[in-house]
Amino acid sequence: MTSSSLLYRSVAMLALLVATTTAAQAQAILKRIDERGQINVGHRDSSVPFSYYDENKQVVGYTVDLCMKIVEEVKKKLGKDLKVNFVPITTANRIPQVTSGAVDMECGTTTITLGRMEQVDFSMPFWVTGTQLAVQKKERIQQAEDLKGKTVGVLQASTNERALQKLSQDKGLNLKFNYIKDYAEGFLSLETGRIDALAGDGTPMAVFAATRARKPADLAVVGRLLTTDPYGIMMQRGDADFRLLVNRALAKAFESGEAQKLLAKHFGPTGVKPTPELLNLYQSQSIPD
Repeated sequence: MTSSSLLYRSVAMLALLVATTTAAQAQAILKRIDERGQINVGHRDSSVPFSYYDENKQVVGYTVDLCMKIVEEVKKKLGKDLKVNFVPITTANRIPQVTSGAVDMECGTTTITLGRMEQVDFSMPFWVTGTQLAVQKKERIQQAEDLKGKTVGVLQASTNERALQKLSQDKGLNLKFNYIKDYAEGFLSLETGRIDALAGDGTPMAVFAATRARKPADLAVVGRLLTTDPYGIMMQRGDADFRLLVNRALAKAFESGEAQKLLAKHFGPTGVKPTPELLNLYQSQSIPD
């Protein structure tokens, strides 16, 4: 055997070992949940009304309630009760928390992208929105093109940032970016004049403006959708069985009408109504068992 063929076989065997080890780690999600008797659920702290702390510091929200449907499916699969351990996560650490196994699933407002699929797996989409702008009405900003030379608040490494960076470059807007950690900081910066607009997902921003802003009547969410952002539940990559279990729980919620009831519960008080596109999504995701 030549040295080159020996090297080729060694590299091939190493690649197979790595792939097998990665698959074995991923396939162990249910096993590790079973062994610890606990499921670790990643959540956001202020993504109203999807995943956030309420006034009593309880983790609540639309995505959280959907994830509780998944927890019930996991309990059924394992045939035992489980403790639910909520783990706070951020935009910056959500993917590492999932890939490391620190959380078994991430229940927030994460957009499904092909780039992220290289690192993690996603459930079927449970929401669809897109990048828009939150502004003070007095500024008369209607579209991103009205922001030439102005400062925009945005979550770093988000689909919103990428959309605005590209638009700024393509149209010579010379936008300045102020990075925020969450919408709470973003809206405070907007209302105090530190930024001229806040770029983010349209629906969550509209809800936050209506329920958490200091002067909701002074704010508006404007502009065309600059992106299409479907949300999904994140989990470790490569575990087809766990992903199927997650999707089964979501499909049941869509088909039974439970998801629509949760919509009314979490969005009804805000005055923000689900779009026809979202309702069509639910209908298309009502996959039979």
